[in-house]
Amino acid sequence: MTNLFAKEKPFIKLKHLGVIGADNVDWAQAMLDIVGYKNNWFSKKYRFVKHFKTVFKLIQEVRKTDVSAVEWTEDCPIVKPANIDFISFQAMMELQALLDGGLEEENLSDNISKTIAIACFSACMDMDYDSNGEEFKQFQIYILEQPITEMFGLYNWIVDSIVESAKMWSQRFLSVEVLDADYEQANGSRMSQFSVILSIKSICKEFNIPFKDAWQLSYNLVQTNSYANATSGKIQDDMRILKEAKMKQSRQN
Repeated sequence: MTNLFAKEKPFIKLKHLGVIGADNVDWAQAMLDIVGYKNNWFSKKYRFVKHFKTVFKLIQEVRKTDVSAVEWTEDCPIVKPANIDFISFQAMMELQALLDGGLEEENLSDNISKTIAIACFSACMDMDYDSNGEEFKQFQIYILEQPITEMFGLYNWIVDSIVESAKMWSQRFLSVEVLDADYEQANGSRMSQFSVILSIKSICKEFNIPFKDAWQLSYNLVQTNSYANATSGKIQDDMRILKEAKMKQSRQN
């Protein structure tokens, strides 16, 4: 039979990161945030020692943890995407921009929760991705309320997955890169700054969908389409080189 009077065991949430990560922990604030300690005469007399011991132990356990080594586990309360490339193209662009900007120490918990919200929104919510919507804001708040260790593990999985994804796609595109000395001499690399908008324009044209819908397609689909086009271009260039070689040989004969 369920004990209706049983209290939830206190735990450190992601939103507590700023308090527990400070060089000098504000123990009064920590006790208030983590166990809801009220600084009245009754609490001072009967609960202070017990609550302080509980909070002190919880904080010490987290502070001794090698955050970078924490791994995602099945116990994580937030559902993650099966593959990071399955999130929407818009979500991936925002996620990459956020991670490229680095984590600000002052807003560490907010940055981590936003990273998780961007990466996991579509896996948890049955709707199009929109980081400006109310659902996204509420989802981020929900993440801040989750156990800090599980959120560290999920965040690490996201970062590692982004790195692996970038490495994989970089290798694929390099394998079909067409080298053009004239293009390089003309500083053609300047076009790289338009890669995102060019990808979206290509998707809209080739899939015959509106601009706003293109952003909701999975990152994997958008990249695969770009890779297919790059592969086609590489094949055409290889065929050109072969034909030129045959023509040159024919003239020599």
